[in-house]
Amino acid sequence: MNSLERVLAALQGQPSDRPPFLLNLSLYGSQLTGAPVKAHFADPAIFAEGQMAVREVFGPDLLLSPFLVSALGEAFGSRAGGPPEQAPNVRAFAADSASAALRLPLPDVDGHPRLLYLRETIRILSRKYEGEVPVIGLLVSPLDLPPLIIGLEAWLDALLFRPDEARALIDRCTAFFVQLGTAMLQDGATALALTANLANRFMVPAEVVAGISRPALERAFGQIPGPIIVHHGGCPLVPHLADFAGLPQVVGFLVDAGEDLAAARTTLGPGPLLLGNLDGPGLADLTPGQVRVLCERALAAGSRDPQFILATSGADVPLGTPPECLQAITESICLAGGGLR
Repeated sequence: MNSLERVLAALQGQPSDRPPFLLNLSLYGSQLTGAPVKAHFADPAIFAEGQMAVREVFGPDLLLSPFLVSALGEAFGSRAGGPPEQAPNVRAFAADSASAALRLPLPDVDGHPRLLYLRETIRILSRKYEGEVPVIGLLVSPLDLPPLIIGLEAWLDALLFRPDEARALIDRCTAFFVQLGTAMLQDGATALALTANLANRFMVPAEVVAGISRPALERAFGQIPGPIIVHHGGCPLVPHLADFAGLPQVVGFLVDAGEDLAAARTTLGPGPLLLGNLDGPGLADLTPGQVRVLCERALAAGSRDPQFILATSGADVPLGTPPECLQAITESICLAGGGLR
């Protein structure tokens, strides 16, 4: 089986030669190629080279577009920056309130340079690995776009106290989300992976989830012409999965490290993929032996679930992570199922 066949088997609940696995090595590709991080997150050819190196060295079954949500904020006029060894983050917001954000023009998904950077990486990788390796386009839901445009505090103020303004901004962000998500799929992305933190009761009250967030996700996801994976985004997802169950186009959920996979499956029933649950950012502080132990536990927890994909959760795996720790994940997968292809 190749990687695409392996992932499709998991999606259909069918057996495969070994468990599929995903590593969030968007940033780490620059370490493998030696490219400066700034160039890595500016030049699509350089980023794609990094993902090709990730595939060559560690053999994950899914590859990623840049983990660079700040680019979405930049498209609306926010400014990004940060330390040279990290992916850029939003440093200054394009507007200071939901009402001000409603006056911003919608970004041109066919013309804005930061969006073209994201899209071109997908085109390069999908051409290279067509029929062999799924390429996942990383995005955020329309509910999680406003924090990149006006900041989280201003967005929570709108969601909690100005619901009409919040709904108007969500509608505007939904138009952009559908345009960009559709374009990414047309560029060759196999699926989209995105956060929906402002639809999680860990972040907002149940009445906001029921009255604003869930209906907004139903409208937005229903307009996306391809599969979607919902990422926990740093929030506990399993206790709130019922709020996300049955959303249009959603084929999987990536849960945080340590979350209960069996409980997740009980809530969801058969059908969606479950991805997780290794702590990617924490790998830098472990030895290869400790990583193997964690992999064995995670694989054991998912061993009875044919729709489980071992994946690093959380943010990007840090640059300082020893390659031996990542190789330990690959070796654990090989031991679990007989080798890599």
